Amino acid sequence: MSQILVVDDEIGIRELLSEILADEGHSVQLAENAASARALRGAGRPDLVLLDIWMPDTDGITLLKEWAANGQLTMPVVMMSGHGTIETAVEATRIGKTDRPAKAADHGETGAEKRRRPDAGRADAA
Repeated sequence: MSQILVVDDEIGIRELLSEILADEGHSVQLAENAASARALRGAGRPDLVLLDIWMPDTDGITLLKEWAANGQLTMPVVMMSGHGTIETAVEATRIGKTDRPAKAADHGETGAEKRRRPDAGRADAA
């Protein structure tokens, strides 16, 4: 069972991801802002972080930079945004993130739903 930290200021996104990940057998910690994420990351090392790019207190890119500078970027990080740009994705990649999907709630299909699709294993099945 993986320990996953979900960082998002939108309660609906946090709850949706938490439910999906818990159903898949993962242990989930939730942070509503960068301050909570810092505290949870300081208390332990998650196996994966799902990190929102746009948050009111500190954006996800800044938090990612902090973790990298402090030697705390020791886990994969998936950057999430409903408003991401190519420039933001490139910057996050340079820092060391893993992926930048759009938020599942914004597009109505979760990773679990994609895995259940008959064409999920095909290279052309985006």
